[in-house]
Parts: sequence; structure tokens; C-alpha cells
Amino acid sequence: MTVKIKFVDILRATLGFRTGNESWIGVSPDSNCYHIVSPVDTQISKGVMACNRPTDGTPFGGYRGWVYLRIPPFFDGVPDAESARRDHAVKVSQELIKKLDRYGILSSVERENCHPRKIQTVNNNALVEQNLSCSSCNKTWKKLVDCVKDLDLMFLAYHPCVSDFVEGSYVFQHGCKGLVYIPVSRFIRRSNEGKNLANFNACPGYCYYNDSIQECRASCEGSPYRRLARRLYEKVSDRRKRIQ
Repeated sequence: MTVKIKFVDILRATLGFRTGNESWIGVSPDSNCYHIVSPVDTQISKGVMACNRPTDGTPFGGYRGWVYLRIPPFFDGVPDAESARRDHAVKVSQELIKKLDRYGILSSVERENCHPRKIQTVNNNALVEQNLSCSSCNKTWKKLVDCVKDLDLMFLAYHPCVSDFVEGSYVFQHGCKGLVYIPVSRFIRRSNEGKNLANFNACPGYCYYNDSIQECRASCEGSPYRRLARRLYEKVSDRRKRIQ
């Protein structure tokens, strides 16, 4: 079996030197799954691993018997830090495949977009909204408001794209257990609230966890998308409770 690692996960886990943190990736010995441990304080990581190398995963949260490999930080003291981060993530991906092979674990890294249903643009820059559909039963909604009000939908997660927050998506689960991916740009235009603080010291790191809908108080262009994720979760949950 080959474990398929998403490149976007490696990219999210590629932190800058100035954050003082790094990331680790854990892969199950049967090549069935993997998970990311991030952020991890670099100094604590070096000290613990040098003095008392653990036998049950990592000293910062892991599973016994899994293989854990370090995702080293990149040098972010350059003008185009985002390009440097992506280039570094590509090199790390190649190295991970080689290192896992030494453990007898077959792996591949899958390149993909930040979300599968990207809004298309036309010459006059008007947005062309695609129909929203369920990944399982193929039910479609022509309007965003009809989709969000559907009682068979439950807000599941916010998948941020830290390289460009407008490329993120909100994920809903349909009653058939299928998923509905809605680009954040269907709800809100590009934010002008500060600059992208991902990988900087002021970043609390919420966007590196797809299951987190914690609001971010940093003055970052990604903060409005997190606030909206929280409101969507609460609104959908409250409506379902009232119906029940």
C-alpha cells in the first residue's frame, strides 16, 4: 500500500525560521494514513530528541510504532518568502519520499488545488458562480442561500489556504455523508484586514489545523474568513437544534 500525502499539508506545515517553530509528519507503519504535528517549538524539539529520543512517537504528540520525520523550517528572511516557502516544501516532499522508503514505506505526494471548485473569472472580472454539489449523491444547489439553509447540511470544517486566503473553502457534510466544498470567495470578497501573517510570530497557527474554527484576533487578512467560519458553524448548529 502507498500512503498518499497531500502537498498542501506539507506546505501548511512548512513554517518560517522566524516563527521559532517546526513541524513533523507521522506515517503509520501499514502506510494507511498520516498526520501532521504542528507547530512544535524548535528548541524543545532539538533538546528532547537529542537527550531522550522517544519510543512511542514524538515527544509532542504521536502514536506508538509510527514513523515520524521532521519538516524543517524555511528561511523566510527574503523578499518573496511565499515562493521560498513553496520551493522548500517541494524539496521536503522529495526528501520525505526517500526517507520513508528507507523504512519500507511507499509514499507519494499529491499536488492539488486548495479547493476543488474554484470560481472562474471572465474578461469583465465578473464572477461566474458554479452550481454547488454533493460529492456523494450529486445533489446540486443553484444558489448559495439555498445550500446554506438546507437542513440536511452540517458545517464540518474550514480549509484555509495560507498562501492565498481567498482560495480557501468551507466544507459542509450532507445528510448522505457526502461533502460540499464552498469557496470562501462565494461568501466574502478578498479581505483588506492587514497583511498575511501566516508563518510570522504574530500568527497563532489556527490555520494549520483543518478541524479548527477558532476565531483569530490577529490583524491578518485571513482573520475575516475564520470569523465567518465560526458564525456559519453556530448559525447552522442553532437552526438544526431549533428544528429538532
